[in-house]
Amino acid sequence: MKIIFLDVDGELTYSNYRNEETANIDIEKVKLLKEICDKTNAKVVISSSWKGSEDYTPKIYYVLREILSKNHIEVLGDTPHLKTEIIGDIPETINLGEDLNIKCKYGTGRAAEIQKWINEHGVENFVILDDEDWQWSDYGYENNWIQPTWFGDGGLKREHVDMAINILNK
Repeated sequence: MKIIFLDVDGELTYSNYRNEETANIDIEKVKLLKEICDKTNAKVVISSSWKGSEDYTPKIYYVLREILSKNHIEVLGDTPHLKTEIIGDIPETINLGEDLNIKCKYGTGRAAEIQKWINEHGVENFVILDDEDWQWSDYGYENNWIQPTWFGDGGLKREHVDMAINILNK
């Protein structure tokens, strides 16, 4: 089984794109995601904060799932909810685009959620589409991580699609 762990902000949404009907999801970026799925037979697992929490699922999550379904992208589910424990202090002021270098305690955060999903399923190969570094290298995932950007005309680009296809078809 080949898996695409999908974050949303920075991959399907980005700062220069607005569309209230689609929760700011750019359908052209969804088509690029579909191309990865089609050329690799990969399925999607949502790792984004759009999945909400154990107690709450935001409306935008359902918009996302509907858009992916309408575009014939198979979603197997979501990564599990694991509490994130931050090591050190979070700055009081955060500037957009600033590398915060916030660290999660090992076994918590998005990388741990992905690790748990992988360990519980028969994963042959995977890619992580995420604009943030969740300490992927601590889990040995740095070669599976593709980093689009949320800023400007960001989101998935041709180079990300080609990289993902290459990784998944190894």
